[in-house]
Amino acid sequence: MSDRPDGSADAAPIGVGGPAIRAEDPLGRAATENFPVALRILPVRIRQDLEAVYRYARHVDDLGDEASGDRLAALGSVESDVRALYNGGPVSDPAVAGLASTVARQRIPADPLLRLVEANRRDQHVSRYETFDDLLGYCRLSADPVGELVLRVFGRATPERIALSDKICSALQLLEHWQDVSEDYHRGRVYVPREDLRRFSVREEDLGLRAATADVRALIEFETARAKNLLEAGAPLLGTLSGWARLSVAGYVAGGRATCAALRRGGFDPLRRVPRPTSPAFAGAFLRSMLGRRRPVTKGRA
Repeated sequence: MSDRPDGSADAAPIGVGGPAIRAEDPLGRAATENFPVALRILPVRIRQDLEAVYRYARHVDDLGDEASGDRLAALGSVESDVRALYNGGPVSDPAVAGLASTVARQRIPADPLLRLVEANRRDQHVSRYETFDDLLGYCRLSADPVGELVLRVFGRATPERIALSDKICSALQLLEHWQDVSEDYHRGRVYVPREDLRRFSVREEDLGLRAATADVRALIEFETARAKNLLEAGAPLLGTLSGWARLSVAGYVAGGRATCAALRRGGFDPLRRVPRPTSPAFAGAFLRSMLGRRRPVTKGRA
């Protein structure tokens, strides 16, 4: 697939700094993300593909987090529709149906779509993680598939790139957990590994206070540094990309870097106020990400 423009870009940006969108549309949540879901300058078809992927991922996540009634049944219905999409059967879920043209044109496999469903199934019966490796196992279901889907939209998915993308996506997921640690606690979930709570002498109840204690701040600083290291370990992905793909992935990396800066700027206290990236911080991180050196792609790979 070429990185050259294949359409105009007259729609509003979806993501950081984007306009308000109808709340009932999952895309309405895009403006609250730490990274731009679909940059305005992208060609129309690419932007529509990215929006379809985001709409599906957001829809599945909302079912797992907010649906009334039997959430497992709702997630099972989505899984059935995904399988029907690949088997030529009828699809009733609009978010799944909206993937049809993207799946067909980019030959996207079902696995990353199904892993997102499995992540939300896990959320129904797992609310604590003992170790950091356990939490990364969850991220492999809840976050990493999105990066693979993005690479496939651009026709740039290779094993090497997917492995680097996984690091970026896991880091972004971890940073979101650290931002929302209080909200998650009040919803009955604690993503901070228990081994780390013990290491920093933090009780679960401390995560629900109005302001972070010194121990909580030290814990969040530690977790932020760990996420930042993972993000930077995946950042070499940018050096293998060009054109629209590089531009888009740079937005994700920049969003992660700006989120780390926001947590640091807030004194690593996400309990008093949820730290969010500012537009200037994102713009600076984006520019630095784009100016990084490219490296040659391994011979024989796309």
